[in-house]
Amino acid sequence: MNRRRVGRYLLEAWYDYQPEPFDPGAIRSAVIFMPKSIGDGMGIYPVIRALQARGVEWLGIVASHRSAPVYEALKPEGVEVFEVSHDRDYRAVRGIAREIRRSRGQIDLCVEATTLISSPSIYFVGTLRARMNLQLSGSRMKLYAPLCNQHAAHYQEASPPQNWAWLMRDAGIAEVPGRFELPVPAAVENEVKPWLDDLLDNSGPYLVFNLDGSVRERQISLAKAREMIPEIHRAQGLAIVIPFDPAGRAKAEALAEEFPYVHAYPGEPSILRTAVMIKHARLLISPNTAAIHIASAYDIPTLGLYHRLEPVWRPRASANVVTLIKGPLAELPLSQCMNALDKLNQTLRNSPPKQA
Repeated sequence: MNRRRVGRYLLEAWYDYQPEPFDPGAIRSAVIFMPKSIGDGMGIYPVIRALQARGVEWLGIVASHRSAPVYEALKPEGVEVFEVSHDRDYRAVRGIAREIRRSRGQIDLCVEATTLISSPSIYFVGTLRARMNLQLSGSRMKLYAPLCNQHAAHYQEASPPQNWAWLMRDAGIAEVPGRFELPVPAAVENEVKPWLDDLLDNSGPYLVFNLDGSVRERQISLAKAREMIPEIHRAQGLAIVIPFDPAGRAKAEALAEEFPYVHAYPGEPSILRTAVMIKHARLLISPNTAAIHIASAYDIPTLGLYHRLEPVWRPRASANVVTLIKGPLAELPLSQCMNALDKLNQTLRNSPPKQA
């Protein structure tokens, strides 16, 4: 047994405790621990919706700086969001748990939503010491309700939100849809929509072509984008909107300057602004990253460019195609992309029209 595993076992033993018997009718306050990525954050919305349906009096969410915007639209509903720079900031994780306990008293339910048996999750749940706890990580700590273990064992069989929806149902909290969500505050929608309306008036419908993933292997280079864009435009006949983060601005703007049918939002980038662009698009082409899950949330037809197949994180839009690239996306064969796009178009032609 390696040192890391021994250290984790010792940490679990130190922070473990005997919870109260699980009783969904006794849940008045709840905390969700999710200081992870944007896609992970979108995947726990069934937990949020189930707790809201249950009528909890107070709900807090511990998020990372990256995932916190996912919950921005919930703040007017009374949801409190706590931010940590990243989940490995152990001092901050423990500090938030202590602050919640100090200000709110003992919390009725903690949902450890990272799906990982990790030091941050152990520190948080062990410091918070809620009356009841749920998880999908497979942790054997006795502080978690026993019903979690069966759900954790089958986690790879469905999408993250579907897994959480099933757990919420079987825990007796509420039955809710198992889908990704990213609600956008009205102020952000009202900021971006006029730019999109002007684009629609002048160029017609558009698709979103996202170039950048969270790691290098999921990124489409400027040279590869220059090769792909004319063929995509020829095949689809649509304007192309390229969202970007701060690091990708120069690439997006260079492409918008080079191709008259390519457009880059002129304002500051954010995941919420990107969500508005995807929400009103005809389709999305993207590496495996948050944009895929935003399209799933709004049921936008999706072509996923994956360098490694991760079934639980595949697109969930009703019309979607995934093409698997051997190697980084910078080496994506153009013919493979276009064949996958043609397959998506065939799927759309054979699909019944969406209800208005």
